[in-house]
Amino acid sequence: MRYDHIPRPEIEHHYHIQELIEAQEKRSADRTYHRERVKAADERLTVLQDSKAVCVTDFWCDHCRKDFKSLSIREIQSDWYSTTEYHAFYRSKCRACHAWCIRLITDKHRDSFWFRSKFVALDRGKAFTDTIQPWQTGFNLYYSHKNK
Repeated sequence: MRYDHIPRPEIEHHYHIQELIEAQEKRSADRTYHRERVKAADERLTVLQDSKAVCVTDFWCDHCRKDFKSLSIREIQSDWYSTTEYHAFYRSKCRACHAWCIRLITDKHRDSFWFRSKFVALDRGKAFTDTIQPWQTGFNLYYSHKNK
């Protein structure tokens, strides 16, 4: 019989240690969340400060479904929920139907202009062959002459 081997449970599986590990992971996640939130607020503020008060901007009108360029005015509004968070946008009137059109400055990823504008769709179509990757279907069709 061997007495030199003493069975010891792994210390990580002890419930006190598990609680400590979980508490530390929660603190780390909270710290990371706070850093990212402060960073996002700083980026939003710099975008807000860098934007011009009056400029010529492309717009998409939802009512007449047309693209147009117009002189636009920057407007800044504070959120009711968070008074430290500001939303900035450019606003202009459509010449055809006189409806107000908006382009977002601070939340560009939510701006509907990029999804609805026909000019943007045409630009994406022109640049499609430049961004095609070697593993995609049409790569050999466009770039087979360069390999020869």
